[in-house]
Amino acid sequence: MNESDSAGGGATTGTAGGSGNRATTTATRGTTAAGLPDRRIVRGEQRRREILRTAVEVFGEQGFRGSSLREIAARVGISEAGLLHHFGSKAGLLTATLEERDRRDLVRRTEDEAAGADLLTTIRDQVRRNAETPGLVSLHVVVAAEATDAAHPAHDVVRDRYRALRHQDDTRFQDAVARGELRPEVDPQAIGQLFSAVMDGLQLQWLLDPDNVDMVVLFDQFLALLRPEGSTPAAPAHRTTEQETA
Repeated sequence: MNESDSAGGGATTGTAGGSGNRATTTATRGTTAAGLPDRRIVRGEQRRREILRTAVEVFGEQGFRGSSLREIAARVGISEAGLLHHFGSKAGLLTATLEERDRRDLVRRTEDEAAGADLLTTIRDQVRRNAETPGLVSLHVVVAAEATDAAHPAHDVVRDRYRALRHQDDTRFQDAVARGELRPEVDPQAIGQLFSAVMDGLQLQWLLDPDNVDMVVLFDQFLALLRPEGSTPAAPAHRTTEQETA
């Protein structure tokens, strides 16, 4: 298998008719000169997604320190050098894995808001999705716990992730208070940290005792404390199975 199959392409050259003058054309990145998808780019993206899926499994099973790039590469069916070609380092792979999870969560929440759901409902649906993906939850809990050690290789990665998430939704929370979806005394700049704390704590308890801890039900109880009395949460339009798993 060619480990450089994801190397970027894009430039193609050809000869024009006439007196032998050569004309060089540069295709848009990711496409051939004819406007077709560049197979090298497509294969590279497919391989990258496969590595990310496998990294979620291995990091979730063994933690960051206990896992190895060699094992992740072996499960994917490539060499360790081939994996490093895509992500550069073990910390780089972890960063990409966490960023992809956060990106997908934010995209789905944004889409659900656009479809009519209120902010708290979109966060609640995120908790529901987490309950359906124990591998991702385990990845987050195990690596976050390990990374509390300042000497841990992923310490900066996890710390910076929390810093980014801490105020990611400040404007959304402020708008939710203004619309009456949250109690007026809720501090938009503090509630995001409380959400992270509650979600992290529920995830840890759920992993330890899944038969007796229902993350979604308990999170609903938390949301009920934040909603004004008598308010009714707005649900998004129905999502298809394909949309849910995208």
